[in-house]
Amino acid sequence: MKPLHMAIAALGLTGMIAGAGVARADQPDPTPPYGPGAYTGEWTALGLQPVTITANKALGPAARLYLKLPDSLGKITGLTGRTIELKVQDDTSLRSVNDDPRTVFRLTSPNAADLQMQGAKPGQKLDLPLSRAD
Repeated sequence: MKPLHMAIAALGLTGMIAGAGVARADQPDPTPPYGPGAYTGEWTALGLQPVTITANKALGPAARLYLKLPDSLGKITGLTGRTIELKVQDDTSLRSVNDDPRTVFRLTSPNAADLQMQGAKPGQKLDLPLSRAD
C-alpha cells in the first residue's frame, strides 16, 4: 500500500511544481535579480532585425550568455558573424567577458533592455534601447 501512496504523493507534488512555473496574468512582473531566462530570446528596436541572446547549460559562475547581432547592426559595428560572450554583472545587467568590444546588456524591465557597446577607437559607441521581440 505504501508504493501506491508514494506514487499519488509524487503525482500531486509534480502537479504543484508544474503549476508554480506557469505565469499568471494577475501576478506582478518578475523583479531583480533576474535569472538567465529573463535575458534569453530575441530583442528588437525600431523595426531592426532582432538581437539574439542564448545561454549555455552551466549554472553559477560558469553560466554564460551569448549575444549575436543581426547582419544590419553587424555591418555598422564591424562585428558581422561574431558572438559576444556575456556574464552576469549585477541583478539586472550582463557584461562582456572581454572588452573587445565592451558590451553591457541591462534589463530596465522584464520586456525592455538597453544595449551599450564601446569599441577601442574613439567614437565607436552604440546605445540601443530594445524591447522583447517574442
